[in-house]
Amino acid sequence: MAQIYASYVAKFLKHDGVFDALFALLVDSELTDWQKMWILAALSQADKYDDACVKTALDILQDAHRHETLRAVAAIFVGRYGDHSRRITLQGVYTMSPPYIQSAIYFSSRKWAKVERQNARTNWGNHGPLNKLLTIAMDKK
Repeated sequence: MAQIYASYVAKFLKHDGVFDALFALLVDSELTDWQKMWILAALSQADKYDDACVKTALDILQDAHRHETLRAVAAIFVGRYGDHSRRITLQGVYTMSPPYIQSAIYFSSRKWAKVERQNARTNWGNHGPLNKLLTIAMDKK
């Protein structure tokens, strides 16, 4: 039910306390990776973030004990809301990650500054079939 609940609650992120409640669930050690994935997806619908939330997502991404899907959603979150130093960290994580997470990091580059986006395309655009499809899709934008 995490997907349904998170999708519903995401509509209220601008209300007092909703964002903080979801963030508290994201760091709750009792929740499964699957539940956290949907919470992070819901948090991705907010307008802006403080660095604590981005750092938490980066910690999740770098935790090899986490499921790949959660780590991929965390990569997209960091790529979208992180500052330049967080994007530099993502570039380092890219080389050590499995292809699924690499594609998520590459996908997150669509929100980066033009030069960074072009560098990502040049460096990663032909890495595997999924990145090639992402390159075609991002070029159509």
